Amino acid sequence: MGKKSNFSLSPNVRLRMTLDHEMDLDKEGHVFNDALHQKYINMHREALSRQNAQLKTVALADVVLALLLNGKNITIPGTEIGIREIPAAIEVLTAFSAFGFLMLSLTFLNAQFYQALTEQFSFRRARAYGIDPDFINMGDVYTEIFVKAFRAKLNIYGVDFFDAGVGYRFYYSSMMLLLLFSMFSVIALHFVVVGSGIVTSFSWDFPRFLFCGVIVLVSVVSLLVNLLIGFSFDVRGGEALVADSQE
Repeated sequence: MGKKSNFSLSPNVRLRMTLDHEMDLDKEGHVFNDALHQKYINMHREALSRQNAQLKTVALADVVLALLLNGKNITIPGTEIGIREIPAAIEVLTAFSAFGFLMLSLTFLNAQFYQALTEQFSFRRARAYGIDPDFINMGDVYTEIFVKAFRAKLNIYGVDFFDAGVGYRFYYSSMMLLLLFSMFSVIALHFVVVGSGIVTSFSWDFPRFLFCGVIVLVSVVSLLVNLLIGFSFDVRGGEALVADSQE
């Protein structure tokens, strides 16, 4: 048994490093080749497609639920029936929105993991030439390029050819911070809407109490699943194994 060292790894980093070492086992490239790389890219596109579909579903459910909670009514297309006239409409939409957000969280997580797999191929190709792997990966999978372009240090893997001044650093760092707050605000709005649905539906009657408890559980899990907190792992091979992954 090889020497062990302890490191803190998130699921994403662990996946990347494991694939890197699996690729080391395939010296001739019979398994981890361009064909498999393309399959990962296709799977990433599928994951993004599912993610976008879930995003539309959650957004629609949140909007309709917010309207109902504020006393508005929406007529179902093709009928004269208003959504408020449907029994337990708020409860149904609250459950639909909460479970939809859970599925959105999982599809987002899946897309991130597939991107991690595809990026490992880019890292390998870039490593041979000492270039920035992001510029290779951008051609393989959809990337929010503005995140990279806004960074004070464009190339975090090697030499940065253009050093950003104070003005650039301040403006675009502030912009990224504001964008981050905006995204958290949108997520917070979802939980506010679902929370309002829970409060409206709550009762000490066992069925309603159980219903609200399940919605709270689903909402908490949907948030926690994407935190990707790092924990300690025993890494076989010690520092040398980790150093090889970072070269």
